[in-house]
Amino acid sequence: MQNGGANRKPRSDKKRDVKPTVSINLKKQLKTFAELCDEPVKDVAEKLCKDGATSKVIIDDICKWFRKNYLYSNTLVVGDAERPKLKVNIVGESDTVTFRLKRDDYDVLDDLAHALDLTPTTTAGVLIKVTLYNVEFMQQYAQDHLMHLSDKQKKDIDVFLNKLWGFKK
Repeated sequence: MQNGGANRKPRSDKKRDVKPTVSINLKKQLKTFAELCDEPVKDVAEKLCKDGATSKVIIDDICKWFRKNYLYSNTLVVGDAERPKLKVNIVGESDTVTFRLKRDDYDVLDDLAHALDLTPTTTAGVLIKVTLYNVEFMQQYAQDHLMHLSDKQKKDIDVFLNKLWGFKK
């Protein structure tokens, strides 16, 4: 008698867990943003990482840390092995943000992690922080993912992001 599921092929659309460690403050900001967007934190974190890993704005922002070459959207960003390695130090308390990525999206994150000479999990944490604090990226994110929200919700998100970025209104 054979074990029924022992020889099955894995699903082609199987997702991989990603659990970056971030500061408590960043997690609170991500949670607040997700609540304003009416979405779970895991979905917002997934979208930020997925979009950030292929965004020209974000890649231009973090390419100063590339130690290896990175290819995205038919663009090659040349890395330099002599650059100092990016060190991610979390001051104070930290916590994890858990989300899942499809295989293709995880592979893009893994390629970016290779260019940064970091683990995919650490790279996801860097992407969450860099994307949330990048004005141009978040404006594009709002256009791509938040147009279905009411005007009041959009205004609340705008006020939150301006406060996050240090703008006074």
